[in-house]
Amino acid sequence: MNQKAGACPLIIISLDGVRADLCRRAEELGLRLPNLRELMATGASAEAVESIYPSTTYPAHATLVTGVPPRIHGIYSHLASLDPTERARPWHWFAQPIRVPALWDSARAVGLKTASVGWPVSVGAPIEYNVPEIWNAELANPLGDLETVARHATPGLFEELVKELAPVIPGAAPDQLRLDAALSIWRRYRPDLMLLHLIEYDYEAHSHGPLSREALAALERSDAHVGRFREAAADRAPLNFVVLSDHGFVAVDKEAAPLVALGEEGLFVKVDESSWELRRLGAVHAGGSFALYWLEKPSSEDRRALDRAVDRVKQTGAVAEIVDRPRLERLSADPDAEMILDAAPGYYFSDRFDGPLVRDGARDRGTHGHLPTREGLEALFIAAGPGVGRGKNLGRLTLVQVARALIDLAGLPPETLAPDFAPVTLG
Repeated sequence: MNQKAGACPLIIISLDGVRADLCRRAEELGLRLPNLRELMATGASAEAVESIYPSTTYPAHATLVTGVPPRIHGIYSHLASLDPTERARPWHWFAQPIRVPALWDSARAVGLKTASVGWPVSVGAPIEYNVPEIWNAELANPLGDLETVARHATPGLFEELVKELAPVIPGAAPDQLRLDAALSIWRRYRPDLMLLHLIEYDYEAHSHGPLSREALAALERSDAHVGRFREAAADRAPLNFVVLSDHGFVAVDKEAAPLVALGEEGLFVKVDESSWELRRLGAVHAGGSFALYWLEKPSSEDRRALDRAVDRVKQTGAVAEIVDRPRLERLSADPDAEMILDAAPGYYFSDRFDGPLVRDGARDRGTHGHLPTREGLEALFIAAGPGVGRGKNLGRLTLVQVARALIDLAGLPPETLAPDFAPVTLG
């Protein structure tokens, strides 16, 4: 890049779950994406971005703000609990467990003003204007839980936003509220670094499938949200504008429940008709993957029981691959997992203890979480601004490379974060 980006603001909008190919195939799919297409024409974009493992939102967003994979930053999953018997499992909402400096730490260290709306793993982060993503896990509708968000936002900020946005809050979609909050912060406080996480495409892709009418309509709304931010930010040009995603999506129609086999092998204990008790084995389901953990040293019989249960799941055809500890190390994934089951095409894993081991999908029509090399899981990256090449195709990148590009666009010296892997030339 010819111009150091720290001289101008950086806006990063994350469109959760948006596949890289959707923008390039917009005409074929009948999609109206004028803002994303224009950004691609005026800036640089990747053909595809390979995510991390498992390819899920929380560890991926932690990688985006640290420039390192999960084994280094320490956020391995969306769930903060390894106990599948918990009724309401907490997520990795809090920034404190991140083991290395994040983008907001380094920006603040050099005097840049930071702001964030809805960014995962950001509760308690040293962000000056922060409305983080968090909810009460016991609620049936977490998207409507504004009370929990208010408690963890920058003191006084949420109350200011509610006063301003009161006319639009009733009935407004989650992304609309996030966008309006981010625009208010942008206009009022003029941050140098602005992070915004939009979620509706991910929600619709899970519920209806990644290429469903509902998911594609959500993507068109996301494009309009990007357009509104571009328009609002024009008065502070020049600036760097980035639209990216954390992972892609694949279609599924079968649900596999490894906990059924694990429970039947005695690795969990049934308490009554609706509850189970934890023993030595922990588990985390992540749609396309299912991680298993020994919480205490297992006996020889425990290991044999685990082997029998995993073999039963394999025999259903639901498992494409068993990712063992040496492979997890090569992937820079969770060092504590005994193994991770990677779902076969068409299957996803759930946290269900009862019923058949495999059944027709009752909840999801799309998922992610598999090995990031699975076709369809490629993430999105588009950047425009001073020093960014016009219409440049960046080819295939990794999520770590995208994170390093963000560090450069923010005008931060690379040594302020963890060591680089492979640099990206945007100019």
